[in-house]
Amino acid sequence: MVKIFVGNLPRESDQEEIKALFAEHGTVTECAIIKNYAFIHMDDRKAATKAIKTLHLYKLHGTPINVEASHGKNQGSIKLHVANVEKGIDDELRTLFEEYGSVTECAIVKNFAFVHMSNSDEAMDAIKGLDNTEFQGKRIHVQISKSRPRQDEREDYPPPPPDRGGYWPPRYPGEGHEPPPPSFMRGRLGHMPPGSSSTASPLAAF
Repeated sequence: MVKIFVGNLPRESDQEEIKALFAEHGTVTECAIIKNYAFIHMDDRKAATKAIKTLHLYKLHGTPINVEASHGKNQGSIKLHVANVEKGIDDELRTLFEEYGSVTECAIVKNFAFVHMSNSDEAMDAIKGLDNTEFQGKRIHVQISKSRPRQDEREDYPPPPPDRGGYWPPRYPGEGHEPPPPSFMRGRLGHMPPGSSSTASPLAAF
């Protein structure tokens, strides 16, 4: 079930007219007009997405109407992992997923891709419709991405120098090897163990 918002409706429009307009693209289960806007419910996500693209700014009685997916509680970008794809077909892959909703980002990395859908309903419909199907001569596998790709993490944190043994300590502004202040040295000398020479080099206390 997909809920669609239709705004900027002209006064002349009525419920049956709006319902018939969307029914040209798929099954309409509900249509409710509230003042100068309406909510349409459609059964199929692909049909609803096609209706949104086709009817947005459609002139109804000379007035361009605003058609978009209704924003509900399930909003929030969902990242999908798509396995077994070839590099260089980003646009074709994006078009494929746009049949199920809004794609905010699409990037192919080696032989897999990450596709960001605008909400969980669209993402789940894309998984149901595209997982284990053929695309560009290959059978693709679609699932929700569980984590960031490892290569991105490596780019965020450059490798440590070879002489550090795999450890890179944090760097701070002005960090450097400076001698401690004289007051610190006097404090250390004041706590020297009995029998130690007070004339010993300050460095002997360390």
